[in-house]
Amino acid sequence: MDSHMQIHVSRALSTDLKRFLVQAPVNLQAMQWYAHRVHVLGRKCVIAMEARSRYAIVMTGLRKADFDQFPTLFHDRLWREAVTICNLDEVRSERLAGLVDLVAQPVEIITGFDRSVLAHIRDVVWVLEDKAQEVGSLPGSAAEEFAFGLYVNETPRFRGGDPESIYPLKVMRGFWLGLLERTERRNSPDNVVPFNRLH
Repeated sequence: MDSHMQIHVSRALSTDLKRFLVQAPVNLQAMQWYAHRVHVLGRKCVIAMEARSRYAIVMTGLRKADFDQFPTLFHDRLWREAVTICNLDEVRSERLAGLVDLVAQPVEIITGFDRSVLAHIRDVVWVLEDKAQEVGSLPGSAAEEFAFGLYVNETPRFRGGDPESIYPLKVMRGFWLGLLERTERRNSPDNVVPFNRLH
C-alpha cells in the first residue's frame, strides 16, 4: 500500500476546490481528514480534522489564491504542526518532516463527510466564532492559527463507541512519535503506514 492522504471536503468547501477534486474510493489505510469551510467575520475559514485523533488544523481568512494552492498550503501546515507539537531536536525533527512527506503524498481531495467528525468540526467553529467576536478579529497569522488550534486540540472529545474521551493533541503527538520511533528502529522509511494504530 502506497502512503497517501485523503481529504474529504464538504459541499461548501468543494466549491472552492473544484480544480482539485478527484474520484477515488475511501482508503482506510490512508490518513483521513475531513474539511469544512465557513464564514466568520465575513472571511472564509477552513477547519480540517483528522478522523481518528479529531486533531484540527485551522485556517482563517482564506482568499482565492490560498484555495488555488490548497494542497500545498495544507501539507505545509501539517508538517509544521507535527514538528512543533512533537518538540524534538533538529535531527529528529528533520526525520519527522520526512515522514510527514511520506504520509501526505499524494493528497487526494474527494467529496464526502462523516457526521461524527462534522459535529466536532462545528464545535471548533463555535469556539472560533466566539473568540473572534470577543476580540473583534480572526487569528491573523499561521502562528496565531496554530495557537488557537492548540487550544481546541487540548479539548477532550468523545468518538462513538469509545468508553472514554480522547485528547486530540495527545493522540496526534503520540501517533507521530510512535511512527518515528518504529521507523528509527528499522532505520529505513516505512512505506506501509499503519493508520489503524492511531487511536
